[in-house]
Amino acid sequence: MAAAYLSHRQKVLGLYKRALRHIESWCVFRDKYRFYACLLRARFDENKDEKDMVKAVKLLKLGEEEFWANQHPQPYIFPDSPGGTSYERYDCYKVPEWCLEFWHPSEKAEYPDYFSKREKWKQLRLESWEKEVKQLQEETQSDGPKTEALPPARKEGHLPPLWWQYVTRPRERPM
Repeated sequence: MAAAYLSHRQKVLGLYKRALRHIESWCVFRDKYRFYACLLRARFDENKDEKDMVKAVKLLKLGEEEFWANQHPQPYIFPDSPGGTSYERYDCYKVPEWCLEFWHPSEKAEYPDYFSKREKWKQLRLESWEKEVKQLQEETQSDGPKTEALPPARKEGHLPPLWWQYVTRPRERPM
């Protein structure tokens, strides 16, 4: 599970990256963008060795305020990113894994490595199913689960419950 709070370093790096992306939105020409990116980097480098955390937090707050005041009104969003023009465009083409059961043997012969691994996964799934269900029942409270999050694997090298859906998920972008 990810940490609940970001460190000061992570906040500064996030501010730097957001500022670069917004400079990219403001500057159409690459040479102009590089010039302003170098100026931005120099401003961040001026205070990178600041040891006084009170001053560092104040600088971060001032940087966030300056970023907010100067951000682009319509920033560039990458097409495949959330909010982009083709975000989740190909979800309708993602085929469920069980459809591979109906492939003809000649089609399966084109991907021998995948289908040999898939057979091993299926066998492992059959062997581990009872243990997974038992683990889920033991760890689920009597009034039902609070979230959709599944419990982790119990030991190093073991599989988490219902691991099958992660191993066999469809490709993110079809060819």
